[in-house]
This record gives sequence, C-alpha cells and structure tokens, in this order.
Amino acid sequence: MTFISLARSMVIDCTKTFWYNKFTLPEKEKITLKRITIKDVAKEAGVSITTVSHALSGQGVLKQETRDRIVELARKMQYIPDWNGQNLKASGTGMLGFFTSSISGFYGILIDAMYNECKASGYGMEIFILDDGDLIRLLMGNRVDGAVILHSGLKEEHEQRLRDMEFPVVYLDREIHEKCASSVLFASYESGRLAADYLYSLGHRRILELCGIDYTYDGEMRQKGFEDRMREIGCPMDPDHILKCYFDRQRAYDETSAFIKRGMPLPDAVFAANDDSAFGCIKALQEAGYSVPGDVSVLGCDDIELSQWYSPALTTIRTRIREQGRLSVKELVGLVRKEKTGEIYSIAGELIERSSCRRKDM
Repeated sequence: MTFISLARSMVIDCTKTFWYNKFTLPEKEKITLKRITIKDVAKEAGVSITTVSHALSGQGVLKQETRDRIVELARKMQYIPDWNGQNLKASGTGMLGFFTSSISGFYGILIDAMYNECKASGYGMEIFILDDGDLIRLLMGNRVDGAVILHSGLKEEHEQRLRDMEFPVVYLDREIHEKCASSVLFASYESGRLAADYLYSLGHRRILELCGIDYTYDGEMRQKGFEDRMREIGCPMDPDHILKCYFDRQRAYDETSAFIKRGMPLPDAVFAANDDSAFGCIKALQEAGYSVPGDVSVLGCDDIELSQWYSPALTTIRTRIREQGRLSVKELVGLVRKEKTGEIYSIAGELIERSSCRRKDM
C-alpha cells in the first residue's frame, strides 16, 4: 500500500515511490520556514482558536462571511493543518482522500484539479494507491474525513460496508447516489457514440477499435456507446477489429503490431478508448510504414496534456478531467459537512479536432 500526502508541498510515505513534478511549486508558493499555527491565524483574524477550527473544518455555526474570511486568511498565511490531529477536534481530520489502484495517463490532471479544490475548501489531501482490502481498513481508521474513489477492484461488499458506516464517498467509476455517496462520471456512453459519428462523417467505414478495461465503468460505456452507434448507422463492428488494450500504451502498440502482421486489411480509422492507447497505436502504424492520418485516421479519448504535443497532434474527445476532479471534491466537501445528500453528475465530452484524422478520399 502506498500513500501520498499533499499539502502545499508533497510528502511521500511509501513502500514504492511516486513523484510528480507537476506538484513542484514555484518559489512564491513554497511554505515559509516559520510554521504558521492555528493560533497565528486566530490572532490575525481577531477570533478564537475554536472559531478558526470551526471555519476550516466546516463545523459549528458561523456566518458564511466570517467562515470565508478566515479560510481566505489561512490560505494567504500558508497555514497547514496538523495532519497528526494535535490542532483538530476528534470529529474531523481536516483531510480528504483519493483512493485508486494505479496512477497513469490522465491521473496527473485529475489529482491536480482535486488538490486545488481541496486547498480552496480548507482541506489537505492524501492519495492512496492500494489493494481493495486496504481501503476499508484505512477508512475505518479515521485517516480522512471523506474519500474520492476510482478503484476497479472495489466490490459490492465494500460499497455496503461504506454505506453501513455512513462514510462520505464520491465515486468516479460507478453510478451510486445515497445519503452519504455521490458519483461524478464522464458521459462515456455518449462519448463512444460521438466517436462513431465523427469517424463515419469523415467517410470511414472499416474501423479498428482499441477497447479499454471492460469491467470498468468508462471502459464498458465507451465500448458500448461506440458499438451501439456503429450498428445503428449500418456499420456493425467486426469482432476481428476489436482489440483489448486495457487503456495501456504498450498493450495498444503490441495489439496493433500483431493486427498488422496478421495481414488484416488496413482499417480506414482507429478509435482508441483513451489517448495512451492511441499513442501506442500510432507508433505501431508508423513503424510499419503507414502514415497517420495519410493512411489511417486515429481518434483518442481523454485529451491528456501530451495529446496536443504528440506528432501528429491527436484528435480526441475531451472528457473534462479537471472538471471531474474539481466537482468531485466540491461534492465530497458538501457530504462531509452534511450540507447535502448524494447525487449523480454526468460530464459531457467534447470533440477536439487536431491533426490525426482526415476525411477519407472517396
């Protein structure tokens, strides 16, 4: 099990190390050598320590104007709550957690957006990369006040355990809305349909599909949306043109290379379930002597940062990763503070046209 703590700098306590330069802050954002305490914030604000604690944790009855003033002052003073709890009431840790099984691809964008929203709401953030069995144990240990979960290994029994605990949770990979649980999801089914319509509009009929992980929400929904729409417009997918690539760049490269070596007819276009798979596919096509988009158009999904810098620049479906990160934390804060009950949010995708697709010569 690995966890990463995020405040204004990133502290790592782990059995395997992860480091993201994205979180290396400019000098003006770094913490001063003098540690700012809750007492310092209270003195500057002209209020009691208890009032500051209530304002930052969302507890107690305060005017919104007072709460906002204290939160903003604490931010400007670069105050960081004591994660060990010496300045916190037993009712809260001042921390929110992101629980996942891996970090790759779009996770950097997602985590950056979540971290910024946590900071704006007066919370710290911890990232846990772990097996499903560790998740419940950590939550029962009161390490965090609430959790954002993107973990394909989470089973129904774990969901029920969290439900019984009435623990505030926001899921990014399953549809659940209850008293203490919300979901913030990409409209992946609709994005799959959008991909089919776009490639069809360019005149492409023989399309290779690079699927994601079929037991995850986004993997299943993108594949279903794409294949449903292709069937509706009279171009049902050939099973031989559906490759399982598991959202993985190397797997997409290997599968595309093997497809080419089998002597299969070259597709007009490729729909990759994520951008990383598209990159692997493009590399395989180029190494085999084919041009993208001259010989084959390639469409990705996610719009991670590398997409605009890749060669060719990748046409993709933007899934608004930052919006998912921001909204998931905002929703979780509302659940933690008992200001609302759970809801399901769906974030629509957007086609971003760059250079990896072109109209087929008729």
